[in-house]
Order: sequence, then structure tokens, then C-alpha cells
Amino acid sequence: MLDTVAPTVCLTAPTPLDDGPLDDGPIALLSLSLRYRRLCSKTEITSVGISPSSASAFATYAAPQTAQPWIDFFDLSSQRGYTKAAGSHAVFGPPGAGGSRVATLRDWTVQLGQGVEYHHGSTVMVRDFATGKTAVELKEATSGPVVWSRDGGALAAGEGRNRLGVWDVRSGARLGRVVGHIDEVTHAAFTPDRSLVTLSRDGTVRLTDSRTARTLSRLEIEGSTNPRALAVSPDGRSVVSLWGTTVHIWLPQTSHLTSYDLRATRRAEGWPLAVSPDGRWMACRTEAGFDVVDVASGRVAWERDEGEDAYASGMVTAAAFSTIGRVLLLGRMNGAVEVWEVEEKTG
Repeated sequence: MLDTVAPTVCLTAPTPLDDGPLDDGPIALLSLSLRYRRLCSKTEITSVGISPSSASAFATYAAPQTAQPWIDFFDLSSQRGYTKAAGSHAVFGPPGAGGSRVATLRDWTVQLGQGVEYHHGSTVMVRDFATGKTAVELKEATSGPVVWSRDGGALAAGEGRNRLGVWDVRSGARLGRVVGHIDEVTHAAFTPDRSLVTLSRDGTVRLTDSRTARTLSRLEIEGSTNPRALAVSPDGRSVVSLWGTTVHIWLPQTSHLTSYDLRATRRAEGWPLAVSPDGRWMACRTEAGFDVVDVASGRVAWERDEGEDAYASGMVTAAAFSTIGRVLLLGRMNGAVEVWEVEEKTG
């Protein structure tokens, strides 16, 4: 279906402010404590995730000899391992999807010549991570991002030509598409009514009714084609997106937009890794360790200075928050994952 006319907001990314005096330390919003550290591999952790129930987690890494990507699933409380699955990407299903459902993007390779020529491809599989049993394979879904609807009944994933497809997770039947982008779609998230928010390297944020492929609202960001993170509030009214170093908090229903540059709110450079599902917190790697940013203000709410250790093999490479932001899971370059308890201060 063709994209239809929708309300559009055009935005030029804010120019970084000149260096000026900032407060000396982080605002006292959070307290973090390390629960445990677990070694998952001998190579760098490339992504991590926590189930909506906060009971299970995963870490992805590449095998040392073959560079084949693997996903290690484990119990968040006991650290007991479940299954390991081949794949470069995983997303836990919400409670409505069934107890231990996960969608994985599995890469496959076929040798065509004398050990020198290969054909690469990928497919999305819905499986039970506790048993490894596959429930359905979505062969038309060939790339990320991969996201679940909030009721657990639908799954969206890339299908080529800068499009996202939406499928029923039980039958594999197609339910809809997002077709309005003219460059790669890098991030996606469902709203409660199964509309899709998408970020693309074409410099737009779109809210789409995937059943009709109609664009409901669109945010154009001039001067930036580097989307880095996306979160949609539980009620679907607020969209947080990160482009380069600029944070945009967008309310599509009212066309209200708040934007700021992280370089104007931080004392030191940070490399954002993850935004909490509710859009409140952002975890960043720093030259000295890592910190957590209050998304609404851009201010650092908690930070950890690891000194020289931050430059060694233990540098933070991946992060994920639990659904309500009470747990922060970190992946490190040395193959370890860390589980941190996050407590919000009230006084």
C-alpha cells in the first residue's frame, strides 16, 4: 500500500551548546548495586536482554574460531543456564506470548564454491528458550529490528526493501506492513493498539497503522541519519529516540517535541547503549566505566568510575533494562555479564 499523508513535524537537530559550567556531580536519583557477575563466553558480549517477567536473560556473542553468533539463555536469579541457540539477535516475548517464548534472528550460510564462496541469509524463529523447541519460522522476515506486540500475538521484523512486516506468532500469517521508509529501518516498537513506531536512516520517526500501512504521524529530523535508540512509554503517548548525541521526546498525539544534545548536559563523553522500556533511563558507556542518565533532563543520575579497568578487557559493550527499570544487565568485552539492582531514591 502507498504511504498516505500524515501530520509531520520537521526538526533540525539542536546545535551543541558551548562548553559551560555544569554541576560537579550526578544528581542523586538512583542507587545501583551489583548482584552478581557471570561469565558467558570468551569473546565480547554484543547484546543482552531481560525477559518482561525479569526472570530470564540472554547474552549474544561470536564463537572464537568460527565467528558464528550464539545466544546464551540463563535464569536471572539462579544463574542456571537454559539452552544456547545460533543467532545474532533475540527478543523475549511479553507475558501474553506464553511462558518462555523468544524470537531469534538466525543467520545461515551455504557454501557454493571451493570453500571461498558463500551465500548468506537469515530468518526469524519463534521458539521456547527453555527447551529450544521451535514454534514457528517466519521465512519472509530476514533482518532486524525484531519486536513483539505488547499482547504477545504479533511480531514485526525487517523483510527487505526498507520495509517491516508484521506476522501472527502462532500461525505465521501476515497481519500487515510498514512501507513508508526510503532507507534502512533500524529500530521499532509497538504501541498498545499495535501501531508501530519506527526509526530509519532516512531521518524520520514514523507512527504507522501496520494493518493498513498508513502513516499516522511523522517526525522529520534534518541533519541526522544515525538513529541509535528507541523507547515508547507504556501508554504509547511518548516516544523517546536518540539520533547521534541528540535526544528527542515526542508526543505524536499533540505534536509536542522536546529535544536536547547530550553534549550540553554531560560533564564527560558517553556512548549510549540502551534506553529503559519506559523511556526514563539511559545506560551509557564512558571512558571511565558507565553511567545512567535521566532521559527527561539529560543529567547523569548515577555513575561508576572503574579507573584503568575500564580500558582493559572488561569494557562495557552492551546493556539492557528490565521492563520497569529495576534491573540493569551489562555485557562486557571479556565475555562477562553483570546484573545490577537499580533503586530509585525518594528523598
